[in-house]
Amino acid sequence: MRFINKCHIPILLLLILLIPTAAEAVDPFELQIYGYATQGRGNFSPQLLNSFVPYGRKEGEGGTSGTFASQSMMRTAIELEYGLTNKIDVAYYINFARPAGEDVQYAGSKLRFRGRFAEQGVLPVDLGWYFEVEQWTPKINEDTLELEFKPTLQKDIGPISIIANFPFEKVIRGESAKEQLFEVGYLTEVSYQKSKRLRFGIQFIGGPGGVKNIDPLRDQQHYVMPVVHFIAPGEVRSTVGIGFGQTHGSDRIILKANFSFGGGRGYIWD
Repeated sequence: MRFINKCHIPILLLLILLIPTAAEAVDPFELQIYGYATQGRGNFSPQLLNSFVPYGRKEGEGGTSGTFASQSMMRTAIELEYGLTNKIDVAYYINFARPAGEDVQYAGSKLRFRGRFAEQGVLPVDLGWYFEVEQWTPKINEDTLELEFKPTLQKDIGPISIIANFPFEKVIRGESAKEQLFEVGYLTEVSYQKSKRLRFGIQFIGGPGGVKNIDPLRDQQHYVMPVVHFIAPGEVRSTVGIGFGQTHGSDRIILKANFSFGGGRGYIWD
């Protein structure tokens, strides 16, 4: 393939090899994988992040279940993102959940900052950073306050993009605060740009537990998720995907649908 230069091959192999490494507990409210691009100063982008578990687990039996069963759980996050500068964004999330047979309820909120270190192509791999404070209601998550930091990496080789996020999460208040130093993770994607309005990808998302007490592989969460990114009418950047659990501890099937309105990142999807 002409678009792959020989000097890109080691970078391509390195990023692919990073895909199956250790991962954090999956956050089903935010099944997003972030590239290096930011909104740009003054640009505002409201987003809807949705997930649904048609084939999940009972309460306390693994998967994304917590205080409620994951089976038939619907989750929605309203994200309000704003470009503080050309290289730094700030966002506020309001999370809602609808357990099976229950009403929609407030689940918590997040405040996060995200940025990039350089313009595209200046570095061998485009690098960014992400810092987030998460607050949860005890009814949804017994760990009610968490901090998360993750580097973001992206490499574009012709129509192929490889994106990798590696979260480090620390529980500040809650049941797990004294059990773990932190959890580490991966959210990665390899995608192909079919046209300016259409991209196909496959994402890898998972979670083995904390660095002090890594769960047995059988109990970990790991998902493979084919996705389609497209521009819907009204120039709405959209992503839909279906995730397949790869271990006994995963939900068997999880669906996601993310929609972004406005903003300045052009043809970049999460």
